[in-house]
Amino acid sequence: MNEWMDAETRVEMAHRLYEKGRWAEAAAELRAAIDINPNNSAWHFNLAVTFEAMEDYVRACDAYRRVLEIDARDVEALNSLGVNLTRMGQHADALRTFEQISRVKPTYEPAYCNRIVTYTEMGDHDSAELMFYLARQVKEHCPLCCYHLGHSLYVRGELQRAMLCWKQTLSLDPDHPDANLRIAEAAWAQNDLKLARRCYEGELVRSPDDLDVLLDLGELLQQLGEHQQAVAHLQHAADLHPDEAHPRYALGEAALNQDHLSEAESHLLSALRIDPAFPGANMRLGQVYLRRKRPDDAVRCLVREIRISREDPDTLQELGQLFLELDKPRQANRVLRRLVVLRGDDPHAHHNLAVSYFLLDRHDEGVTHCRKALRLKPDYPLALYNLALAHLQRGEVGRARRFVSKALTLDPRDEQLRQLSRRLGLLGLWSRVRARVVHTLRRTKA
Repeated sequence: MNEWMDAETRVEMAHRLYEKGRWAEAAAELRAAIDINPNNSAWHFNLAVTFEAMEDYVRACDAYRRVLEIDARDVEALNSLGVNLTRMGQHADALRTFEQISRVKPTYEPAYCNRIVTYTEMGDHDSAELMFYLARQVKEHCPLCCYHLGHSLYVRGELQRAMLCWKQTLSLDPDHPDANLRIAEAAWAQNDLKLARRCYEGELVRSPDDLDVLLDLGELLQQLGEHQQAVAHLQHAADLHPDEAHPRYALGEAALNQDHLSEAESHLLSALRIDPAFPGANMRLGQVYLRRKRPDDAVRCLVREIRISREDPDTLQELGQLFLELDKPRQANRVLRRLVVLRGDDPHAHHNLAVSYFLLDRHDEGVTHCRKALRLKPDYPLALYNLALAHLQRGEVGRARRFVSKALTLDPRDEQLRQLSRRLGLLGLWSRVRARVVHTLRRTKA
């Protein structure tokens, strides 16, 4: 067999391997074929598609560029290059690539359709909508354009219009893989839980083994108060995907929500055996131990979670609160300082950080962050209450009273505020009486 025939044989083998999902082996066969004949643009294109399947977008772009070195007017390669550049966040390069297609072949509709995605990721939703209408001039009914525009509308909070776009997607392509799920998400965001449930259940009919659908439906059913059905779906997901940690984690959360602590512990430990770094699992396990009055075990779990989730603001917020609940202000302070770096405009993050500083007797820093919380959220009774306490500890009764008075205008029925107000009133009265006595004594002495 000569080397040209060997190259063709390798390409055929690559196709078979690709279909079986053995992408790394398929890529190796294609590279071997390309070594024999480097000028076959189709092989470079197939190699790029294989890298896409592996989610290796850098090498996919390199392969598409190699196609374009052979044929600069290959609009499919240009389009795919633009898509992958968008995936990597290189939006300006992606737009230049799509614009190049418009010069080569102005009627190539995907060049407009995919720009909807690029502009949406850039936050330029007006341009995204313009691309939708330009695409319609070339191809009036494109399900993918409707789907992409729906995402743009969803991101900017126009949920009803987004749902209309996704329904139009399904009318044009009933088998579209994600439109039903996006309608479910939008319905859930609008608290239309029944519609969300119908969409998820409809998707399960089409894809009964879909892990994400089973997990989302399980979470939704818990919100609807249908705990048994939720657990049934989550357990089905765990049985179908025994090597996945997520279903076990979700079962653990469901059990924790019902205060079934032994069951929650078992599921969460199973999740961590599958994936020791699964985000959130150590924190939930810490909550289990906290409720079971095992504070040392809880702390160990929460400390492990810090190493895993130090870039996740929501988890850090919850970790900080749990450490405060465990009376571990030093650990809470460490977590919350990281949180305000990631989310400096969050008043709750600054307030909780302030509380940790107060517990560490670092009152000046606590006051600073309490004031930052109030700048971000002036109507924050808890921050006003804690700031009043801080000034009271400094002996600044008048300033403390002003903060409590403002807090009471926001929440006049809060018993803690009312008690503090009465305490400050008594302190203020005593200091005025004492001032008069001292003044009298001085006059008498004179």
